[in-house]
Amino acid sequence: MTSANHENRRVRMTKRLMKEALLELLEQDELVNISVTAICNAADVHRSSFYKYYADPADLLRDTEQDFLDRIPMPAPITDPTDQDKIIEASAAFFDYVKENEKAFRILFNSSADSSFSSRMVEFLCSGSIPVYADADETTARFIRLYIANGTVGMMREWINAGFPVSSRRIAEMMFFFSRKVAS
Repeated sequence: MTSANHENRRVRMTKRLMKEALLELLEQDELVNISVTAICNAADVHRSSFYKYYADPADLLRDTEQDFLDRIPMPAPITDPTDQDKIIEASAAFFDYVKENEKAFRILFNSSADSSFSSRMVEFLCSGSIPVYADADETTARFIRLYIANGTVGMMREWINAGFPVSSRRIAEMMFFFSRKVAS
């Protein structure tokens, strides 16, 4: 193993420790009350390591949010917005990922008004995950996607906070049928 690979692994581990520490701290307090010192103490890293990668706790939070967004399972593009089976299957995989990472999603959604996670999730969903009928003009399609994405995020937050009262498949089915009503 080269020293560059070893360094990359050490960097990844240091960042992971800081992100886990931040999530633990966010479970108990708001971001505005969390200091770099508290993060470093919880992660058992030096302040210099923190500042090597992040400007402040909000910067670390954005990177943590992005990690979760980057790991969302991406289905093959769905070109037919009426393909119920493919859309529900892809949506269920998305909701399974959320459920598997319940603690982190709950913390990221509920941690603080400073968190941009909800709006970043809406933008992620609007970036192509929501198929819209081909005859919709660009502006209409954008508004339909925004409406569906905001509804999805709201339902997802409630689903998480309520302790997953329905399966991933069931919430995917609900979102599909609600989406079809909105889009028609």
